[in-house]
Formats: sequence, structure tokens, C-alpha cells
Amino acid sequence: MFDTHTHCKHSHDSKEEPIQMIEHAISLGMDYIAFTDHFDGELTFLPEFDYIPKKKKKKHFEEITSLKEQYKGRIEIGVGLECGYMKEANNLYLSRLNNFNTDIIINSIHTIEYEDCYMPSYFAKRTKPQAYGAYLNAVRESLDCPYLFDSVGHIGYVVRKSTYDDKALEYKDFADIIDDILTTIIAKGKALEINSQSKGTGLDFLPTKDILLRYKDLGGELLTFGSDAHFCGRIGEKYSIVADWIKANGFKYLFKYLSHKPIAVKL
Repeated sequence: MFDTHTHCKHSHDSKEEPIQMIEHAISLGMDYIAFTDHFDGELTFLPEFDYIPKKKKKKHFEEITSLKEQYKGRIEIGVGLECGYMKEANNLYLSRLNNFNTDIIINSIHTIEYEDCYMPSYFAKRTKPQAYGAYLNAVRESLDCPYLFDSVGHIGYVVRKSTYDDKALEYKDFADIIDDILTTIIAKGKALEINSQSKGTGLDFLPTKDILLRYKDLGGELLTFGSDAHFCGRIGEKYSIVADWIKANGFKYLFKYLSHKPIAVKL
């Protein structure tokens, strides 16, 4: 049991102490946890989000790297980041990411066309095909970013705060762009994340099962599990649900990352 996507107090939206999260993960029987705290480079180009406090990445890496050594032999700790993609932030990430010794980097979409798709205003001015289509186009664009990343985070994130009566983001409605995304992930050797933070979507996890089955049909194998936990109580949430479903549908492994190398864990 392991978790490749968590946030502690080094993210602006968490107050949890990393040592408490580690101890909780050990109590659950986990043998690996990655701290992938937010690196919100895209917010540099969105002045309306200046109110979000900037967390010092140096402090994040110093503390998590120290804990990695402290807990050696008890639990593996991945030192990581979640990078919020925006084309304008590419050079920022290129100049900063090489300064840190990381195990895993998640590339995620949170903002689309200079708007946060967590806000109702994003949906108010768009039809569902427009809102979801723009999101998927942004995901596809992010795959060609010039900086290092290992996994593609929470595809379907746009659904979490969607205001439409029918929230579903189904493969059949966006087959061409989803196929482009999945084949590119496979071709680039990146992992597709299964994210269990699905509150508000009516789903067990993201992306949807039909997208995951299409990924398998196209030859995709690299899958990570991430709870997207921002506090202890959500670490590893729905891990068994995810593991049971993917095993029942022909996947053999989940993967964790150390030094940007995928390590297969047989189900």
C-alpha cells in the first residue's frame, strides 16, 4: 500500500505537519508515501491569485529530505512536487526544478485559459463541451512541456466543481482528444495517475473507468495511485477500491517513483 500524491503544510492549502502524515501512513501499513506539494508556477501569471501565500520550496525540500533519511528502514519517502501547468510558466519550472533533488513530479492542470476551473465563474460562461474541451486541450498541451515530470495528475479535475446537471466527463464525448492524450502519455513513458479525491463527481476515482480501460486497450501500463490528501485522514483513501478494480480489469501493477524511476508493485 502506498500513496504517490499528498500535500502537507508546504502547500498553501494544507496545514498538516509532514511528520504526522508519515506516522499515520506507517500506522496504515504503508511502505511508501510521496510529498508532492504544490509548485504553483502558473499563479505567477494570474495576478488575481496574489492572495494565495507563496510557500518556500527550499524549506519543503530540506524538511522532506531530512525526514526521508530519518525514516529510512521504516517507510520510503518520495520527495516531490505537483506542478500546475501553464505554458507561460515553462521557463520558470525549467530554471527552478533543477535546483532540487526530486523523486517524483506530477504535472497537473488547474487553470485553463487564465482561469481556475475550481471556480463557478469558469463554468458560467461556457457550455459543458466548451469547458471540458478546453480542459482536455490544456491537458494535451501540458504533455509537451519542456521540464521533467513523471505522472499526469487527476485527469477529470474539471469535473470536481462543475456546475452542470450532468457532470460526467465520458470518453465517448471526447474520444479524439482523450485518445491523443493517452497515446501521448504512453509514447512519452509517463504514468497516468488514478486520483481518489473524487468528492463532488459521483465517482470512486479520476479518471473515469472508461478512460482507464481505453488506456489499457492502447497499451498503457504505467499507473500511479494518489489520494491527493491534504490531511492525515485522507492518506491512502480508496486504495483498496482502486487496486481491486484495476486488477479485475487486467492491470498487473501500480507504480511508485524513486529518483524518477518507476518501480512496479504487483497487485
